[in-house]
Amino acid sequence: MQTLSLHENDDIVTQRYRIVTLLGQGSMGTTYEAEDLTNYQRVALKVVSLQHMEEWKVLELFEREARVLAHLEHPGIPKFIDCFWEDTPEDRRFYLIRELASGDSLAAWVEKGWHPQESQVREVARQVLEILDYLHSLTPPVVHRDIKPENIIRHADGRVFLVDFGAVQDVYRNTLTRGGTFVGTLGYMPPEQFFGQVGAASDLYSLGAMLLFLLTGESPADLPQRRMKLKFRDRIDVSTEFADWLEKMLEPAVEERLKSVKDAADTLLGQVNLTDLTEPYERFGRVILQKNDRHFLCEILPDWIVVLISLAMLAIPLCLVIAFLPTSFPLFPLLLLLVGFGLVNSGGRQYLKIDGNFLTISVRFVGITVYRRQREREDISLVGVEIISSGVGNKVTSTSLKICTGFTQHTFGSNLKRAEQEWLACQISNFLNLENSKWSSFTN
Repeated sequence: MQTLSLHENDDIVTQRYRIVTLLGQGSMGTTYEAEDLTNYQRVALKVVSLQHMEEWKVLELFEREARVLAHLEHPGIPKFIDCFWEDTPEDRRFYLIRELASGDSLAAWVEKGWHPQESQVREVARQVLEILDYLHSLTPPVVHRDIKPENIIRHADGRVFLVDFGAVQDVYRNTLTRGGTFVGTLGYMPPEQFFGQVGAASDLYSLGAMLLFLLTGESPADLPQRRMKLKFRDRIDVSTEFADWLEKMLEPAVEERLKSVKDAADTLLGQVNLTDLTEPYERFGRVILQKNDRHFLCEILPDWIVVLISLAMLAIPLCLVIAFLPTSFPLFPLLLLLVGFGLVNSGGRQYLKIDGNFLTISVRFVGITVYRRQREREDISLVGVEIISSGVGNKVTSTSLKICTGFTQHTFGSNLKRAEQEWLACQISNFLNLENSKWSSFTN
């Protein structure tokens, strides 16, 4: 992190910008309020020093912010003005100039003793959702990835602005980490962001966490949790409806969160009830399915009989191993790994979600996401049931549901019965309008 100020008040940059005061400083750069000497307008000047840069990724994110800001046009996003670098005898400094959002960050408001009422918090939420609606509707959609109190500026008249686009990502890219570290802020990042995947619902989680900070005055990272779910109701004084809305925004499982900015805004404004967004579900065996014209969510329930049988079968040999073999035995970690894999495979909840641009397959075990894979929806070419037969008598030995994306096959629901797999394959094919793959089978 940069600890030294790169400029003093009244410094002149490129004979045009006079430094007025320091606004903020961090690992991603230092931001000053400056005066444009050509028109005497106040601007925000962000600078990154090559000499003080800890890693090259900082410069990459700085350049990304400049590129993104140059193409954004929304009253809640300060406009891009210029981007350049300047050499000194011992350094090269990179500058980004944008409009100055007048006001203080929400973090500064709270630090000064602001205790907003529910109506004020709702208004902040409404305005930020309007900005996110604009960002997510772009082609490709833009995900901010770092919504937090420091990045929301609030004017005295109540207007809010979203700043700091250094962490933005269009959802057609898959990079999330910054040189081995995560782009985002602990406490405000949704769980899926730790696994390298973000989408529109990720910004909704961050917004919910930021609103929770306004109501409690505490970082969400300091609030109690149970199975990754924030427990906050006893710490805030708001209506039941608003608390329910926040809880839905803060669902740790993206499959259970509000799905889009439109859903979040409609329920916040009371135009739609939260219960109305819950689609009626269909059930076939252990498969639970919720869908409408835009969303498809499948959950496979654990087979608890198989879990109990597996535990019983594993318990005896495991006890023998523990009793007669030292923990230093080379195969001991492998045996423990196999036991854990068996429990997750049979006792985990499997999810398949098709929403917006993505297909997402995930597994949750005791409330924790242990596996998550995401592919672009448009790449799905075939869905069917793979039938593996033995060479003798062509007897079916196993079946699994396969989803083809390009040259890759993804397996889902391998522990389902064949009838359940075929029913689910049909449902997925119909949802995606894949006529040719309806009830398809792959034979070996």
